Amino acid sequence: MQTGPAAITSEDLLKLKDVYKTPGHLVRRTQQIAVALFSEELAEFGVTPVQFASLIAIRDNPGIDQKRLGHLIAIDRSTITNVLNGLEKKGFVCRIVPANNQRIKQLFTLSAGNELLVDAQKAVLRVQERLLAPLTDEEHATFIALLTKVVGGSHAADQVRGPSA
Repeated sequence: MQTGPAAITSEDLLKLKDVYKTPGHLVRRTQQIAVALFSEELAEFGVTPVQFASLIAIRDNPGIDQKRLGHLIAIDRSTITNVLNGLEKKGFVCRIVPANNQRIKQLFTLSAGNELLVDAQKAVLRVQERLLAPLTDEEHATFIALLTKVVGGSHAADQVRGPSA
């Protein structure tokens, strides 16, 4: 019995047509499509999907700190720092150091951030509609349920980014 690279024949190797059917590839492509639709529908607002999710999380959790925010929306520390820097520059959020804990900064949405969330609501709903347009209503529900199950059951992803909220 052969082992090592010589044991693999060209018939055993994945072909491009096989890659197109792998869950990882399909999820990556779906994410690319979702981001492209978001960018198109929300171009006038100048925010990314992660910035938008951050704004919602901050609005819903006033005074949240950066670490907890990253955990809630499943974003790593360096990325969340960049996201918050962008939101702060645009005047959508502010960071306040509480008197009782100088080591953290609490996050709050500003009026411009709250207005953006209201004004962009219809555009965000259009993104979801367009993304799921190829599916029937039943398939839509099944797709969301299955994605939720994959995300919720992925212990490895929790170790990297934290559990989904």
